[in-house]
Amino acid sequence: MTGRHGGARVTIATDTNKAGVFSADNLCGSMDYIRFLKNNLRWLMAGALLTLASTFGQTYFIALFGSQIREAFSLTHGGFGFVYMIATLASAVTLVWLGQLADVMRLKTLGLATIAGLTVAAFSMGFATSWIWLAISLYLLRLFGQGMMSHVAMTAMARWFNSHRGRALSVASLGHAVGEAILPGLAVVALLYVGWRETWLLAAGILALVIAPVFFFLTRKERAIGKVAGDAENSDDGAHWQRRQVLRDWLFYAMLPGTLASSFIVTVVFFHQAYLVETKGWSMAVWGGFYPFFAVAATVVALAVGWAVDRWSARQLLSVYLLPLALAVVIFAYGQNQAAGLAGMIAIGGSVGAAQTLSSAVWAELYGTAHLGSIKALTAAGGVLASAIGPGLTGYLLDIGVSLESIFVAMAVYCVVMSALFLLLQPILMSERKPGSN
Repeated sequence: MTGRHGGARVTIATDTNKAGVFSADNLCGSMDYIRFLKNNLRWLMAGALLTLASTFGQTYFIALFGSQIREAFSLTHGGFGFVYMIATLASAVTLVWLGQLADVMRLKTLGLATIAGLTVAAFSMGFATSWIWLAISLYLLRLFGQGMMSHVAMTAMARWFNSHRGRALSVASLGHAVGEAILPGLAVVALLYVGWRETWLLAAGILALVIAPVFFFLTRKERAIGKVAGDAENSDDGAHWQRRQVLRDWLFYAMLPGTLASSFIVTVVFFHQAYLVETKGWSMAVWGGFYPFFAVAATVVALAVGWAVDRWSARQLLSVYLLPLALAVVIFAYGQNQAAGLAGMIAIGGSVGAAQTLSSAVWAELYGTAHLGSIKALTAAGGVLASAIGPGLTGYLLDIGVSLESIFVAMAVYCVVMSALFLLLQPILMSERKPGSN
């Protein structure tokens, strides 16, 4: 028996050993992750709290009030889209300058200032009586909500963490998922019972009386940049580009159309969500119930992508991260029942989860972390710019008779083309590049 089946015995023993090693590696990885979370929970939660608070300045939240705002200010789809576009464009221009403060100010100080700015914006929305006042309020919401709140959080995570950068970014991005799961539903309920202006005043109260004190508590202990407990490789010895060098790098511009696609497309979907639900004959109340599924998908994918970034790199994942977004808009274009709406929300949630982690990690990998605040200010401003163009452009297209379905199909094609571009750029992305090399 032994002689005849010796080979089999060796094979079985080898497979068992491999399984044992695999299990041990998994166990060590899990323990390392738990230790990382335990040692850095305070700062990870601070980042997640900022991304949660950014909900009040995100398009999907503001768009919930779209019908009421258009009625209150006598605006068409295109008119509201134009005001929104101008406000968002102005916030993008401001963010290019304001975002640099993340390189020179402490997270605690900058975070509290950003929360204060968003509080003023929400308060202003509740009292706006003219379209000019509305535009100013939207400008502040977009600047401090979508722009600075997320920018400060993700820049801090990318700079503080090196070997665990992907995981840190994915944990901080969970604030987005929590906000997406909870706040739209609460806003819909508030709209029904207290009105749209009062809902914005409630938002201002939450920011001032809950978010600000909790953030102050979490950041009362300072964290020095580059000295993070539990991060096995704190030093980041790669090349560190300055912003002016990045602006002269052709690869930066080659990547922008793809990296900004998510901001453009997701903004369009949520900005026109009320119109989408109306044209499909769906229930807005049921649609609001899809947000938890959207958030769960975003959470699961963000955590998975965070692990994948640490295991491989953000650059290797770029060629596939837009594909779930392409699937989502195709579903929204051709789906007719509300089950299709749910499937689309899950798909778009997965794409948002991937984008939230990759969009910060990839720039840190390519250009280093020494000047990451000013570099990410450019990309964050680009994202805000894309989200500004989207509602204005698509609002105009809807006004001249182009169907929402046709717009969604064009977006799906664009995602596939950008994925192909990232695949072509892969060898260059993975190569070692020095500052100023072109």
